[in-house]
Amino acid sequence: MNAGDSLTAYFSGRRNRTATVAGLTVLTLGGSLFGMILGAPANLIPALLLSIPIILASYWYPRRGTLFSACIAAAYTVTAFFFSPPAAHLALSVLPRAALLILVGGVVAFLSTRLRESEQQMNQIIEFLPDATFAIDLEGRVIAWNHAIEDMTGVKKDAMIARGDHEYAIPIYGERRALLADLVLQGDPGSGYPSVRREGDIFIAEARAPHLRGGRGAQIRFAATTLLDHEGRVTGAIESIRDITDEVMMEAALQNTNRQLNTLSGILRTDLSNRLAVLYGHLSVGAMKFDDLEVLSFIDDLKDAANGIQRQIEISREFRNIGTSPPAWIPVQQIARNAADTLSFAGVSLEIWVERLEVFADPHLGTVFTHLFENSLAPATGATRVVVTYHLRPDGCAIIVEDDGTGIPDAAKEGLFVQKEKGYGRGLFLAHEILAITGIRIRETGRFGAGARFELLVPPEGYRII
Repeated sequence: MNAGDSLTAYFSGRRNRTATVAGLTVLTLGGSLFGMILGAPANLIPALLLSIPIILASYWYPRRGTLFSACIAAAYTVTAFFFSPPAAHLALSVLPRAALLILVGGVVAFLSTRLRESEQQMNQIIEFLPDATFAIDLEGRVIAWNHAIEDMTGVKKDAMIARGDHEYAIPIYGERRALLADLVLQGDPGSGYPSVRREGDIFIAEARAPHLRGGRGAQIRFAATTLLDHEGRVTGAIESIRDITDEVMMEAALQNTNRQLNTLSGILRTDLSNRLAVLYGHLSVGAMKFDDLEVLSFIDDLKDAANGIQRQIEISREFRNIGTSPPAWIPVQQIARNAADTLSFAGVSLEIWVERLEVFADPHLGTVFTHLFENSLAPATGATRVVVTYHLRPDGCAIIVEDDGTGIPDAAKEGLFVQKEKGYGRGLFLAHEILAITGIRIRETGRFGAGARFELLVPPEGYRII
């Protein structure tokens, strides 16, 4: 259906409506006139018959509804006074009926105007959504097709409105097939999109659309949900379509870059380790060959420098995979338990009370708990109990890892999360960097002598209770 066909259909519909109203008006007024001529009193002519064309005219043409109803009421009044048999109190019978007809027309016109304004506002909202959006009714006919989907598919609204039989899938897939909106109406969204997921009442899926982008194809994210009336009954479905091709390409490029950088850094680490092994060998030979104290002191200094290089290599190895995978929603109970399973808690009890809590974090969140547990399990702390809990706060959620050991000296807290070669909390720098990827802060709030207490401060949008 092109624009010319739509225009023809529009004017044809208006002519049919006008003819219907005109025919009913002639029929009802003529019937009233005929009845009065035959001697029926005006108060016996049902006003309901005259209200039928008034209701239709006021609904279809609300701007003229009140005027039309006034004309019908006037015609009825004139007809009654001129052709109705003389009767007492005729005016008291006719005039209230005429007023009622005008009132019916005015009320219907007002309600119709408000309905059209509401529909227009809703259409404007859908029309100017940034994502390509369309809606269908229960029969699968298109009832909305916005600007964005016109741009995406090249198909104008006039050519798609009221079309059914999955015609809206042709610009996307090149064939008629059920889209996510159809599957939502059928109650089986997973049948056409195996990767579909649900977020509340919205179903989301991704697929390849071969006919978009001028036939080059595009990676698309679909989101669909049902449309409900005021009583909660399903009246249709709405679906939005977003082209995520550029995002997918960017993510793939970043993954390739990270993979190449990791490969290169791995080669460099291996090469440095090999050279350090040679250097350690020469230093060992030198320590055995020379007995001069100054030379031996110099060799010890070289060993310390080599050990520092070795520690830097180890730190870079720990960092090699951080940030290479996208953040995700991670169940804290499970990740903390998995981290604990890699350590020995002999003589130390562990209690984890974070059921149902999920945080949006880097997949290496388990490494954070590993380092926190290692600090509590260090023999010098003397801890016998480790507890993991969480507290909901106005500024987010605090995950708390605490023990009953000796705690951390106040002097050591200032540089607790900075990189250091040795000393207390070396792994906390790595934990700090992992958490910072998704905006999670970490701090130590324990009291020296009473135990260590680490708080992982998750922002409000970064946690959820499932």
